[in-house]
Amino acid sequence: MADWNVLATSLEGQRDTLLGLLRRFGRFRGAGYRNVVVGRVDDARALLDGVRDALATDPFLPSSLAKLVPIEKTVRIDPRNAAATLAEAAEQLHSPTLEREVADPIWRALESRGVKPRVDFEDADNILVIETVGGEAGLTVLGRALRHDYPFVKVR
Repeated sequence: MADWNVLATSLEGQRDTLLGLLRRFGRFRGAGYRNVVVGRVDDARALLDGVRDALATDPFLPSSLAKLVPIEKTVRIDPRNAAATLAEAAEQLHSPTLEREVADPIWRALESRGVKPRVDFEDADNILVIETVGGEAGLTVLGRALRHDYPFVKVR
């Protein structure tokens, strides 16, 4: 399978600078697209902490990093069956059935107390992210707390 578990994008024209700066955290390389790098790290949380610290102290990283996404699972994709492959892989990360089983009783309990529950896509609890690189896709679920603690972890 893929040899990457992190995807990062640089600000315009800063890919090579970003690549050099991220190499202290793991094995990074260009992804074949302008401003995109991928890498493999042993500890995603250590990477996130290290990047957060470096953004505060390194004079070059803030002017080169646009976003960074830790990847939980990678799959090979083929344009003929990409949707099915991605749906199967995403199911392993996050089950809508399980979500409904957990959420429905809470939703009904809130309604019984006169509270009108709502779904908020502006600040979602979790976001399923799919990043494609050539014939591979990296998938991850980004929780609200992770996005708050590491503001450079972005969907766009």
